[in-house]
Amino acid sequence: MRVLVLYVDRDGDLKSQGLETPIIGRDEVLRAGIKYILKNPDDSDANAVFAAVKIYDKLVAEYGAENVNVAIVSGSADPAVADFAVLKELGQIFAVFDADAIYFVSDGPSDEAAIPAIQTKRPVVSVHRVVVKQARGVEETVTLFRHYLNKAVREPEYRRYTVGVPALLVFILLLGAVFNQVVVWQVLNVAFLFLAFFVMLYGFGIYDFLREILKKFEVTFIITIVSLFVLVIYIAQIILKVSLMPEYIPQRLVVVAVSTLPFISYVAEGYLATRKVKYGGIVAGGTSFSFFYFLLPVLVENRGFAEVLFAVALFLASTFAVILATYFVRILTRR
Repeated sequence: MRVLVLYVDRDGDLKSQGLETPIIGRDEVLRAGIKYILKNPDDSDANAVFAAVKIYDKLVAEYGAENVNVAIVSGSADPAVADFAVLKELGQIFAVFDADAIYFVSDGPSDEAAIPAIQTKRPVVSVHRVVVKQARGVEETVTLFRHYLNKAVREPEYRRYTVGVPALLVFILLLGAVFNQVVVWQVLNVAFLFLAFFVMLYGFGIYDFLREILKKFEVTFIITIVSLFVLVIYIAQIILKVSLMPEYIPQRLVVVAVSTLPFISYVAEGYLATRKVKYGGIVAGGTSFSFFYFLLPVLVENRGFAEVLFAVALFLASTFAVILATYFVRILTRR
């Protein structure tokens, strides 16, 4: 397998300092790194370039120089066209060294945003993010903080999160204070609760797990996150024996709907993308529906043994019916 160690400067910092990209080959990449760090000794881009050379040397020792190469591609300061610029330069690299896979090197998440575009050309087998270790005094720390704060506030790709989202939450908060509307406060509380839930999923790796499984199903991924949130709220109110949802909302119907909606979305989105029916999604959706409609209400309400046994029978029978129906539909559609 031929591997290309690739450093991607998605925002075009290297071009802005007069470096012509793309750059391929160990010596050329090393010269570019030295030239750049002499102009910008405090920039992490140069450290990422040197890290790419270091990784290249390790891979050469393992697989041989004929199977490994190192290169730099640069994008654009305009996020709308940055990925297109990266792909254009990557095509020039492949004309010289036709790699089978890419070892991606970056200095932060902004460069890693180019990975989905790159994967349309070659698979990315590994991602190495360079983190610069520094020991600074109070004055240097303040200067560094001001630099990144200014970057977060001024650059559009960060500004929407650092300024836009907090401003929206503060606006909703003040709106509730001005009009004294209970609904506004409830919306705000739910928004913060969902944000905390989302951060929890990210922290425990559940977000990355779902993202990897559903990487080709963007709508299904979003629906799955929302459905998990609703189900967790439902289970929490059962455990705490409180009613978090308004009484006028049919909770059982909502729970059944949100538990099956991700599978419906998966089947629909998969069919639109491939023109093939995802029968596994139909079976999983039917099983989920049967569990939340027949079995869960009986379990949480502490019914008698006979009722639980009957609910289990209904769950198994309905699940078997879904599997059987899916099997026959699959046979009929194959003819």
